[in-house]
Amino acid sequence: MTKTIMKHTAAVLLAMGMMTSAAQAEDMAVSGDIGAYSQYVWRGVEQTVNSTAVQGDLGVSMGGLSAGVWFSNTYPAGAPQYAGKDVVEFDWTIDYSGDIGDTGMGYSVGGIGYTYLYDSASNFPELYAGLSYGPVSLTGYYTISDSQSKAYLAGDMWIDLGAGTSVAGFDVSGTVSYAIWKNDVTNRPVGAVDTFKDGLSLATLGVSKDVEVAGTTMTPSLTYTYPLAKKMADGNKYIYGVAVKPEFIAGVNFSY
Repeated sequence: MTKTIMKHTAAVLLAMGMMTSAAQAEDMAVSGDIGAYSQYVWRGVEQTVNSTAVQGDLGVSMGGLSAGVWFSNTYPAGAPQYAGKDVVEFDWTIDYSGDIGDTGMGYSVGGIGYTYLYDSASNFPELYAGLSYGPVSLTGYYTISDSQSKAYLAGDMWIDLGAGTSVAGFDVSGTVSYAIWKNDVTNRPVGAVDTFKDGLSLATLGVSKDVEVAGTTMTPSLTYTYPLAKKMADGNKYIYGVAVKPEFIAGVNFSY
């Protein structure tokens, strides 16, 4: 675990501790969920390579402040000492959200520390800020330092424009994503093919429905991701320098 991620993780745990100790002064909510999905796709990039993913999270919130951790199994570990093991991703988040006066707009700011058990060289942190108005939201993510593996580089940005609504009892959402690869061209090997092109990168559509089962909320869902990035000379589209294709992700989640 890198020094930056260790600091971020400590900050999340400190925030959780502060929120817990203050619970008597103000209501604190604890929530969590766990689910199984046909695969794990992050920003259009396959993480489990068409194998099932088990994902879940645990969070605490008080007022506008929240902190939590999310996990999923991912790709096979590459280091020889971890042969036969899958890398496990843990994302540590601190968030503060609220309303902007009587404008009907909301905001959210925070940070995410992406950490990978059995692949600590890929650890990296992001900051984010978002605005929302009714069903529409705009959120920008900014990578603040390189991962040791250089898979993620400081200065890169990922911007999501999303909208959601309810149709016949189903929750329907859509997102269009734009990428700005600030440092990737200069930090990649000389002569390497430039697979980092700024611009529209991904469209995501999702549909889900909450079903109450024995006091627990079960949410089946179906998500479709479609790469919008321009095709390269080899006929592939790339995100984070990885060839991507349209993906379907089916899953079911249980909230508690």
